[in-house]
Amino acid sequence: MVEISRTERNEFRSTTAPPNRPSFVPFNEHLAVRIYRRNLPHWRQEGRPTSSPSGSVIPCPEGPRPVEYEKEHWLHARGIHVTGGDWQSQLETLPERDQEQFHKHFNRLFHAALDQGHGDCHLKNERCLATVRAKLMEHDGDSYHLGDFVIMPNHVHLLVVPSPGNEVEMVMKGIKGAASRECNQHLARTGQFWQPDSYDHIVRTLDQLFYFRQYIKDNPGKAGIDLPPEALYQAEWMDSWFS
Repeated sequence: MVEISRTERNEFRSTTAPPNRPSFVPFNEHLAVRIYRRNLPHWRQEGRPTSSPSGSVIPCPEGPRPVEYEKEHWLHARGIHVTGGDWQSQLETLPERDQEQFHKHFNRLFHAALDQGHGDCHLKNERCLATVRAKLMEHDGDSYHLGDFVIMPNHVHLLVVPSPGNEVEMVMKGIKGAASRECNQHLARTGQFWQPDSYDHIVRTLDQLFYFRQYIKDNPGKAGIDLPPEALYQAEWMDSWFS
């Protein structure tokens, strides 16, 4: 758990709570959790905010090749061949400890490489940045409640709370689909714009939420990237959770 001081908490504190926003609901280990996998494992518990600090990331399609080479070598050493095979299904046959090591290690490497500017950086384009920001905010307060986000040159970090009856994956599918069509038009290109999967994480405590908000806020500076103001958004309604 991240320890934070009263002074640090005050940075995200406000005296009034905006109407129609959800209360913070921490993770409850005694309630049911839905777990499924695509390229990455996903945990779901209704009403819980989902985070993107190196989680729920929306990366652009071309991954950093040095990370891909290391991933292929790691898998090959365990008898799994990436080329011409369903390596994700084969990965699931490995011991649980090996699977956890794989996801933890390569997600960290992948997001570090993204922050270094590897891969396509389409979100440097002003029109693409404006489009992604607009699509993120379009249904805020309806099918989801949008928390803090930062639009980096080649990926996005965000916090989001799905409304009852909605799932994170459907929320993100709608945002990514709408943004990809317009961004491809801006860039006079076709084909895949986003990677199909996202890395996400249930926010378990307020201390963890504070850490995630700081991560989003500090990400451009730590990556050495100067972003325009519209690339960063801090959701004031979340401040009331720290009152």
